Amino acid sequence: MIAIATLGGLVIGAIVMGAVLIFTGTPEACADRTIPVSTAAAQQSRTLWKEFKASAATGPASVTFSETHITSRGVEWVEEKDAPVEDLQVYLCPSGYGEATGTVSYLGRDIKVLARGTLDLSGDRPRIEVKSVEAGNLPSAVGTRIVNAILNTNDLKTLDLSVTPDTMKIVDQSVTLTKR
Repeated sequence: MIAIATLGGLVIGAIVMGAVLIFTGTPEACADRTIPVSTAAAQQSRTLWKEFKASAATGPASVTFSETHITSRGVEWVEEKDAPVEDLQVYLCPSGYGEATGTVSYLGRDIKVLARGTLDLSGDRPRIEVKSVEAGNLPSAVGTRIVNAILNTNDLKTLDLSVTPDTMKIVDQSVTLTKR
């Protein structure tokens, strides 16, 4: 009986500790800036993509998007997919990867989330490759596993692009895609 009570106490303690970790803390992005979001920037990103697609149909092509283009289009994508993310910001980091921050509501509480990753261009359709996720103060290994499971279940990782780029280069505040 004492062993069962002890085990129950440990389980409850782990649940409470997990809740404290996930609901506290704000993960830090690679940059301390607010990226403006606008319908005009989302539209401009679509126009840039159409130009890239037309150029790629006849030969080599490249296109460069800013954080404002990516974030604005990302906000629209989140709405289209009905993904439970608010306040999306997408940072293109000097180290060559992207980060997305946002707020996810769980059990009536807001959780600050930071996902770090890139695009996998090796298949016939590009896929979001999540390298790590921080949610509140939850250890990254746990957050990454949970977010990857959610993205895989809802097929939110695969991007339905009309042209699959061959290469991608991320530098501070911009990304360039090329098609050979």
